[in-house]
Amino acid sequence: MTNRFDPETRVTLRRGLMRRGQELATKLAALLAGADGDRLVRALGLDAKPGARPEEILRAALDQVEQRRRWLDADDDRYGRCDECGVDLGAASLLEMPWADRCKAHPPGAARP
Repeated sequence: MTNRFDPETRVTLRRGLMRRGQELATKLAALLAGADGDRLVRALGLDAKPGARPEEILRAALDQVEQRRRWLDADDDRYGRCDECGVDLGAASLLEMPWADRCKAHPPGAARP
């Protein structure tokens, strides 16, 4: 299997994923301590199913970041590809947002087939 990212880029991407995971875990802890969940979720710009509780949304986002970290660590080709169509998101976009899961053609909240 060929590495899609050079070692330096992989380290940078992993750090970004770890930072996002820490941010989400911190917000989840604040929520469990009584913070306003809707405000936390809005501030993070998270996409969610209608009716989902803030705790569910944060846990799902944390799980998604962890899954992407595992894919990156395993050099799994699913990392860095759109979950909807499989297009490569590109290193430049991933360096900006390492937890990205969709291309521009499939933005968050877009109707899924």
